[in-house]
Formats: sequence, structure tokens, C-alpha cells
Amino acid sequence: MQLARAFSDALTDGETIVVPYLLVDRRRRRRVRAIVRAMAEAGATGLELGFPFSEPIADGPFLAAAHARSLAGGTTWSDLLADLEVASPILPTAVMSYANPLARRGLDVALGEIADGGGSGLIVPDLSLEESPPFRAAARRRGVSLTLLAAPGVAPGRIRRIADASEGFLYLVGRYGTTGDASASARVDLKPLVREAWAGHPGLPVLVGFGIRDRAGAERALASGADGVVVGTAIEQLVARGPGLDRLARFVRDVRGARRAPDAPRRGA
Repeated sequence: MQLARAFSDALTDGETIVVPYLLVDRRRRRRVRAIVRAMAEAGATGLELGFPFSEPIADGPFLAAAHARSLAGGTTWSDLLADLEVASPILPTAVMSYANPLARRGLDVALGEIADGGGSGLIVPDLSLEESPPFRAAARRRGVSLTLLAAPGVAPGRIRRIADASEGFLYLVGRYGTTGDASASARVDLKPLVREAWAGHPGLPVLVGFGIRDRAGAERALASGADGVVVGTAIEQLVARGPGLDRLARFVRDVRGARRAPDAPRRGA
């Protein structure tokens, strides 16, 4: 199933959308199937499969170090495609890549390979709205949903435009700072941002990422009106512990159990 369809179905059914992040690293290729299957069985809705980059500016210290280790281990674009072919039949999968690797490979070539490998979404964390048209065009030609990121502090009108330009879902950055950064600034009120996203693209799922480390964090995101969460650093930390997947499955199941508060904003209310 494609990512956009899976999220739309979850939205219709009132389910909490949970998207774990998994970094491509050729040294653990043999574990990918088991890891993804464990997360799927625990209730994950989709998967964000990250391609390592030498300057991951949106990622905090833990993920940045994981990017460096993956590259040092020889991970290449071919490893991304191999993992994608394994993961996408198990969970609807979006590829996360910074803009530079995509541009260097060629947008049409990269998007074609992602689509042929079973990927149905693309997340580019350093892509601005103004720079997005060529990426959006290439993604649409291959039937891949391009998701843009909206951050706190952005003007309401701009969030509307970002949401309108996004497909599959809107990735709402839940705080100032980078992923997994314990020193990041205090939480922000996401409710106005979610409402602006609804105004820009009614019906588009809104997922909150950056700083989601447990069920309580997921419930705070849902309290803002968001439809679900993307979880990166916490997942990678569990995967890095070793081959045992029980802790990982329990974590995904716990986050999946997060529920929206009765007074949370709702579309059309």
C-alpha cells in the first residue's frame, strides 16, 4: 500500500499514525527485514527510511553520529535501494534524503529508482518551499508523495503554502532545535500551526516530529490536533542496542497507544 493511502485510511479510522525512522547502514542490512517487520507488527503505520549524509543539519548529535558511521562503513545509494525493496512490502515507505544526494544523482533518476524500489514518499528536510517545484514535479511524474517540513516561528500564510504544496502528509517540526537534542528549547504551542496547516490543505494528515521520545510526547502532539508522530532518535537508539527487537516492538506499541485528548482541536470543529 502507498504511504498516502495508508495515512488517509488511518485518518478515516481515527487511528494514531506512527512512523518510525530507520537509517540505512549496510552493516546491518541482514537485520532490516526483522526490524521493519517487528515495527509493523507493533502497529507502525509507515516507515521513514533515511539515507545518510555528511552534513545532516536537521539531526541532533546521536543521529548525526549514526550518519557518519554509516558513511564510514561504505553505505551507498545502492544500499538504500536494497533496504527499500525489503522494507516497502512490509510497511509503506518514504525515503528521507537531504537535497544534495538527490540532486547529484539527478532528480528524475533518483525518484525513478525510489518508485521502482517500492518507495511511495519522499522527505527532504533541507528543502525550502521556494526550491521545491523541481522536486515536486519529479516526484509527481513517478507517483511519489513529496512531504515538506514546517517549523515553529514560520508565518501562518507560509505554513498554509507549505501544507498546500505537500502530499502524503505535512511534517510539522515540534520544537526549535534538532532531532533528539535534549538541550533544545522549550516546547512550542503547535495548535495554531496545525490549524494553519488544515487551512492550507484540508484533509492532509499532520505528523509531528523532532523530540518524540515516548508515549507522553506522542500524546502532547495529538493534543495539538496532529494526527500522529514521526519517531527518529528513540528508534535508532533502540536499534543500536543490538539484535534483540522486543524493546523496539514494545516502544512502537506504546507510542501507537497514544490517544487524543477530548479537548484536542479537530478538523471542522
